[in-house]
Amino acid sequence: MKHTVILGIAALNGFFVTGLAAIGSHALSLTDKDSSLFQQAIEFHYIHTLALCAAALLGKWGNKVWATRSALLFLLGIACFSFSLYWRAIVGPGSLGSFHFITPIGGLSLMAGWFTLAVGAFQQPSN
Repeated sequence: MKHTVILGIAALNGFFVTGLAAIGSHALSLTDKDSSLFQQAIEFHYIHTLALCAAALLGKWGNKVWATRSALLFLLGIACFSFSLYWRAIVGPGSLGSFHFITPIGGLSLMAGWFTLAVGAFQQPSN
């Protein structure tokens, strides 16, 4: 994946997470516990949006293969981890049903994204 595509996806993520933060703060009526869960989803979403920017930089000046792997893992992690927390905060506990395993898969994907970003940073640049 080209570094400009990764950067564009990161920018769109930044746009959406900012909107979600505004919705969570102003439009949703959440309990304290659900609000805390929503805020955790926002924080992880923001942090990993910046991590996508780092993957774009790696794609520009470093190893493109590892940058792509890292970006895809970050995107999977955001989708699984943050969006499962958004869902649980809005719909309620147990709302993931038999898909409760999505949240930890997302967390592991985020960790794997960081690991692949580190591996790529220590590799020689690819063409």
